[in-house]
Amino acid sequence: MRNIPHPFSGFRRRRFLTIATAALALLTVALPVSITPAAAQDKIVRLTSLDWPPFSGDALKDKGAAVAVVRAAFAAVGYSVEVLFYPWNRAVAQVKDGGEFQGYFPEYAGAEVERDFTLSVPLGSSPLGFAERTAAPVSWSSLSDLAGKRIGVVDGYVNTEEFDSRIAKGELHADKANTDLTNLKKLLAERIDLAVIDRAVMNDLIRSTPDLKASADKLRFNSKILENKTLHIAFRKDAKGQELAKAFAEGLAKIDAAAILSNALGS
Repeated sequence: MRNIPHPFSGFRRRRFLTIATAALALLTVALPVSITPAAAQDKIVRLTSLDWPPFSGDALKDKGAAVAVVRAAFAAVGYSVEVLFYPWNRAVAQVKDGGEFQGYFPEYAGAEVERDFTLSVPLGSSPLGFAERTAAPVSWSSLSDLAGKRIGVVDGYVNTEEFDSRIAKGELHADKANTDLTNLKKLLAERIDLAVIDRAVMNDLIRSTPDLKASADKLRFNSKILENKTLHIAFRKDAKGQELAKAFAEGLAKIDAAAILSNALGS
């Protein structure tokens, strides 16, 4: 007797294959493209910064006020941010020399910086001026009036174009230090007459450093500022840097950066 196939056996096989194919197609569609390693890496922004309270610092709440703004702006356009902290000159070099980092911050705008990096739109601003001893205030109307003064600066920091130019020409005397904290201590010890510093940074250092807090009445911020400085991310000067600068601008427009900065600074 011949083995006659069941009339529905081929139908069942075809139906099974059709269902399996459809299920596989649905599974493929359901898998989000963003979970692939390459795509996920494209949505991570790697930046360097420094310990510069209250704007940035590994031990600070939210890693600092500037970091809080940068994270929020990038998050608004779907990016996550990784920040590693280094001494300032190294933070800059890590980006300039190439490698895994795409930018550093907070940076002041300036011709020298803009020659080597793509600057973001401002994430905030803060006044830059001089710390001085309360007992020895300095009155000045132009930088020429400061000739002969011992002025503390932080090595590698951008200040203002005119000030830095006068330092480079030897018209003003710069006494270099590695940090703002060192400069304030040198000022108290009368080793310098003035120290270039951001006002928010000075206030935070006096508030958070026991030695300075005990001598708070001996230091003050000079009433005449050098400049109200805008704070930026300096991205590597390439296509990726331009792309990230554009994304940051779009994200910043979606958040209340001033409120985040003010809240983080306690002002």
